[in-house]
Amino acid sequence: MIAATGGLEGRGRAEALAHFHRQSYAKDVAAVETLFFGEEISNGLARPVPGQVRPMSPALAPLRAVDAAGPDLGGSWTSGRRLLAACVEAVRVRRLSAADRYPVHRAYPSPRGLFGADLFLLPRHGTDWCLRVDPLSHALQPLTESGAPDDPETALAGARVVVAVDHGRYPPEYGGLRPSLALLEGGHLLATLGLTLTRAGLAPRTHVGPAHPACVDAAPFLPEGMEPSAALTLEPSEGAGTAGTVELSSEATARTASVAARPGRSLRRWLDERTSGVSTANLVTSAHVSPEEGDGVTSSLVAALAEVHSAAGTAGAPRLYRHALREDRVDDRVVRELAPDGGAGPEREVPRTGETNFSATLGHTLAVDFPSWARAHGRHAEPILHTLLGWIAQWGCLGAAATGLCARPMRNYAEEEWGAVLGLEPGQTPAYQLWVRAERGTYMDIPVDADPPEAP
Repeated sequence: MIAATGGLEGRGRAEALAHFHRQSYAKDVAAVETLFFGEEISNGLARPVPGQVRPMSPALAPLRAVDAAGPDLGGSWTSGRRLLAACVEAVRVRRLSAADRYPVHRAYPSPRGLFGADLFLLPRHGTDWCLRVDPLSHALQPLTESGAPDDPETALAGARVVVAVDHGRYPPEYGGLRPSLALLEGGHLLATLGLTLTRAGLAPRTHVGPAHPACVDAAPFLPEGMEPSAALTLEPSEGAGTAGTVELSSEATARTASVAARPGRSLRRWLDERTSGVSTANLVTSAHVSPEEGDGVTSSLVAALAEVHSAAGTAGAPRLYRHALREDRVDDRVVRELAPDGGAGPEREVPRTGETNFSATLGHTLAVDFPSWARAHGRHAEPILHTLLGWIAQWGCLGAAATGLCARPMRNYAEEEWGAVLGLEPGQTPAYQLWVRAERGTYMDIPVDADPPEAP
């Protein structure tokens, strides 16, 4: 990932272009033979840390029980309790799957369930403490010598939240693709956290990019290999307008959530039901999902895309393409571009080639004109882009969960071939895909929960 500091703007753009090329057209991905690599197993779950605390979270159960579509959590809960409950619900391990190769699942996807993104908390001002939110135990793990604050509930009021990623948690065979995979996962977590903070009755502002002050403050304290990629703040003026970042307003998150959600189920059930499906599934094993049946996914992606265009500008901004089989006929493939304003381009035939096999009957591709994007966003263009792509795609994943479907992201494919068959314009690169299936494959999953013990 491109460092958060240093270098002239022009030099930074050239570096961003080269880095993007290494993670797309020039990527060096090999077959993964084992998930056991390095000096110790890396699965994103830290061991207990000296001085860690598990504060009571009485707002967690009420937050989980709110309707997925709102209204948001009411009551007299303090800001600190709301924030803690939202962070735990966003990042926690939700279930273990005995029927799949990759058994650990959260509310957002990760390559092979290894989870390269983590969540960190900083005080509203300064760096007196920095805490990691452990996804399994829900403990707050201190990363500074000062340890955890004596009164976490009071200290967390107005705290800044930082998402950081470590691509070293993914298998070495992913090669140069690992940095973008980590940033994409960070974007998925970022959207999930925006949702839970919103439903907790807070108004999170999402700041994408490592140049945000909260990211800069957190960087010295993060574990080795971790790089900050985005932040969420509850204060109106905190880091607003920081150069080298893209800000999504609290209203943007609320609007997108209103499109993805469906009433009549709890927030907890909605997040529990997010799944990528069985990892071995493919077009042959998948039931037909029509564009109409997958409209919950498509409308969520379009809503998220519109917010990104509004926040980041249209220069080189992501564009969305929906590809489908006509009436489940393998040789009858079509694609059309979907505009952020809800419009759609003409339907086009998609040639069938060996390098562009459909992974399911319905899919979506996010494409970007990266040279134009890099001119608009400078040396942080690449981490901002991949984080935003993950943010957009997560709303599609949540749209699938809300409508009884599953959605599997894909990043490793032949960009040249896909660009050609989708009819992309010169300069556009297919940067991220999301495939929609009906088979959820969660019937043998074991729910996981780690609520703190009741107070005596």
